[in-house]
Amino acid sequence: MESLILINVTFNETRVAVIENGLLAELYVERKSQPRTVGNIYKGRVGKVIPGMQAAFVDLGLERSGFISVEDVHEDSFLEFFLEDDEIQAQRKRTKSLIQDMLREGQEVLVQVLKESTGGKGAKLSSHIALPGKYLVFLGTADFVGISRRIEDEEERKRLSDIIRGFKPKGVGFIARTASAGRTEDEIRQDMEYLTTLWEGIKKRADEQKAPVLLYEEPSLHIRVVRDLITSDVKGIIADSEDAYKEILSYFTSRFSELSINIELYRDQIPLFVQFGIEPEIKKIFEKKVWLKSGGHLIIEEAEALTVIDINTGRYLSGSTQEETIFKINMEAASEAARQIRLRNLVGIIVIDFIDLKNRSKREEIFQAFIEALRKDKARSAILEMSPFGVVQMTRQRIRESLLKSLSEPCSHCGSVGYVKSKETVSYEIIREIKSHIAKPLVRKILVRANADVIKTINKIEPEGLKQLGAERGVEILFEPKETPDFEDFDIKAE
Repeated sequence: MESLILINVTFNETRVAVIENGLLAELYVERKSQPRTVGNIYKGRVGKVIPGMQAAFVDLGLERSGFISVEDVHEDSFLEFFLEDDEIQAQRKRTKSLIQDMLREGQEVLVQVLKESTGGKGAKLSSHIALPGKYLVFLGTADFVGISRRIEDEEERKRLSDIIRGFKPKGVGFIARTASAGRTEDEIRQDMEYLTTLWEGIKKRADEQKAPVLLYEEPSLHIRVVRDLITSDVKGIIADSEDAYKEILSYFTSRFSELSINIELYRDQIPLFVQFGIEPEIKKIFEKKVWLKSGGHLIIEEAEALTVIDINTGRYLSGSTQEETIFKINMEAASEAARQIRLRNLVGIIVIDFIDLKNRSKREEIFQAFIEALRKDKARSAILEMSPFGVVQMTRQRIRESLLKSLSEPCSHCGSVGYVKSKETVSYEIIREIKSHIAKPLVRKILVRANADVIKTINKIEPEGLKQLGAERGVEILFEPKETPDFEDFDIKAE
């Protein structure tokens, strides 16, 4: 399956689109106003320990304290900050994996962020440190060797395991990523040495600095995409920012020189995401109804702790029998539901309600089609068999909020029952349109009429970017408040 990665940068916002077989499969959005912390490693200070929940709060030096559960505590990493070797052994005998036996208020601890702070909750933390590399994932607190489940060939799994065990330092672990398949012993060893050196540096900084402090920060979105998504299936990377293009080229050359992938700087006046038809697809993320080519459709309802995907026949009238019609719609819906799960980053509990089919073998065929379509998904999922009523239940790993919740905010006009595009999301839509108008010849003034709160947001998040853009092009950019409660109700006039 060939894929293409598109990278769009608008001042302090970066968007990455992954296209597979001509369809938008994944979308990542990162803004400097909402910094990402997943993967970051901190030396934190334990705050309140809550025995009743078997968890504790950890001060990371951020706006909100992180949260660590007892199962995410690696005992030795905490004890060694305070105890001598013989005391550690004695403490182990007394503990029964209770949070109050392992952590205490004021203790300095080494933790990594597993999940972003969401819904008023602090970031989820773990003391089991993992550092992703080119071919391997380094485990700082587990003496373990693992192979990606996506590598199915048993001989290749054994080969990789033998290579890792042959070079692995004692006391740490490695997991071979999917990209490691077919790589040479030297390539695996070099990645192992790079990650081991990185870990030693983190530990050295932890010894030298007082908590709370950031010890390791994950790279920017466009570099993480190259590191995590690059495989032989990727045919090209196109970026519309010269700075991002140079960074990607440098990183790719130093880390992926063996792969032949075209990396291109996009210079056309037509915006990159418009040229490739991505903008209309992004707008559909805010819609509940998703049409299928056959005329059937999906209804996607996101609640606080549950997402329901309902499949309907819609306008579909083909098929010699009712059973055949339902089967064809369900098969198409199985693939589309999997795509929407990845694209919208639906997380937590997900229920897919297929149109009921009596034929058991047909239900199984639909279920397998859904499983196959989800194989490209990098997030972990647990999926239950399809019920006799055509219902599939699953859970999907929650690392960050769904795309809808990331790009929107509760609607103030319906008592927060629904969601509307956030002021920041609309602000970047306006900025992209301004950039599009400025690129046209003979334009000397641009007037934007929009909701007053949206204008305030633009001036707050991107005052310097717009000022610089106007100065470079010799164009005056003006804003005028518009009497409208709708954030999306704006118009732009270029003269």
